[in-house]
Amino acid sequence: MSKQNDSANVSSSVKTSRRYWRRTATPKPWWPWGIAPLAGLGILFLVGALFMAPRIEADVRGQVAEHMDRAGVPGTGVASNGQGVTIEAAVPREERIFVEALAKSTQCDTWAGPLTCPTSVTVDIAEPQAAPAVLDERPHRFTVEKTDNAVLLTGEVPNLEEHDRIVQAAGEHFDVIENELSISNAAAGPNYGRAVNQAISAASHLSSGTASWSGETLSVQGVAMPSAVASAREQFGAIGDASLQGDFDVQSLRESSSCNSEFNELLTNASIRFRTGSAEIDTGNEDLLARLAGLATSCPGSLTIAGHTDSQGDANMNESLSLARAAAVRDALATLGVDMNRMSAVGFGEAQPIAENSTREGRAKNRRIAIDVTN
Repeated sequence: MSKQNDSANVSSSVKTSRRYWRRTATPKPWWPWGIAPLAGLGILFLVGALFMAPRIEADVRGQVAEHMDRAGVPGTGVASNGQGVTIEAAVPREERIFVEALAKSTQCDTWAGPLTCPTSVTVDIAEPQAAPAVLDERPHRFTVEKTDNAVLLTGEVPNLEEHDRIVQAAGEHFDVIENELSISNAAAGPNYGRAVNQAISAASHLSSGTASWSGETLSVQGVAMPSAVASAREQFGAIGDASLQGDFDVQSLRESSSCNSEFNELLTNASIRFRTGSAEIDTGNEDLLARLAGLATSCPGSLTIAGHTDSQGDANMNESLSLARAAAVRDALATLGVDMNRMSAVGFGEAQPIAENSTREGRAKNRRIAIDVTN
């Protein structure tokens, strides 16, 4: 009995202890691990903005424009912002809905197959403009007539702008311009402007003469100093191929001393005959007058046509007769193309004989016409 009590006392004195484990965590910093997902999203955004978006815009813009073109929508301009497009179309306002619906139906090729590509469509109406009136094309004739350092411009010009350009171009070559151009308000053909330029340039090398455009060909006639003939021909040839080139007839001028010798030789070997006691040129002088006109045309300067008589009759009447005969020759040469402004007529009567008036032969020599050239 006592042993049992002892055992019970021992067991009751034993202590039991328990152990508990507590886990603790060390806090970690947020940077840089928290920014990594954001950086990845940013990279994806930049790739899309820099590389993908422009390609998508271009594809949408191109497909919509092609769709509009196939449908025959006039005056179409397409701009894009992402998948939104703005269309400018030259159609009536009531067709805006049609153009918008047409654009919205545009499909683009994607990895998932053809899909409608515009997400929004804006249509701006550009009012259709009437086509400009087409002017009838017709030949325009143009002529530059040169005398000394003055020119007369005649013919037609297609419009006011071309008129002003031509007058300005002529002013670069000539001191005095007489303008008689008329404005046609009609198309003049593709060669007109060039032809006018070359006509003015060719005429600037002439001492006198004309450069004219017929509407099809350029022609140049007149006289020029020997050194200027080649320059006039060069400007004539610059018009282009032979189909645009008409006649080129520019004679070389001679020195006044040479001209005077030739006039003297012509009028010594053959004299201009008049009806007795009259200033009327007798028939049969046509060939001599033509040769005198040709020589006068090739000689620069002023021409003085002098009339002389023999000593028979009244001196005052002889002076008047000699002047009238000189004027008759001047008028005849003008009819043959010699510029009247270059010529003057004087009458000396019996005051300057070249032979004896006491003989028939001498009196015949004294009744004469003389031509003198002065530069």
